[in-house]
Amino acid sequence: MFISPQNLGIAIAMTQFVLGVVFLIAGLRKLLAREFVPAAKALAVQSARIGQKGLKEDISMISQSAAQLLDSVNRMVRTSSGVGAFLIIVGMFFLVSSYYIVRQA
Repeated sequence: MFISPQNLGIAIAMTQFVLGVVFLIAGLRKLLAREFVPAAKALAVQSARIGQKGLKEDISMISQSAAQLLDSVNRMVRTSSGVGAFLIIVGMFFLVSSYYIVRQA
């Protein structure tokens, strides 16, 4: 018989191991990728310039909008880090469960 309970358990464990490695790599890439850092720095510089211009020319609405935009980018960076950490946790769960299945078989 090709599909025995032991073969099925090993196949499930191998699938979980592969998924765990994929999730772990995706989470590490998300945490280490620093995709938004250059954009956030450029936005901070432009926001400071708009703020200075707003003080001189009374353009308070533009400076408030720039501050809100900078806050949104900061929240986006924090959310990206949270997603990376979640992916790492899920990957570790898959790796541990595949080890447990192999130990039981």
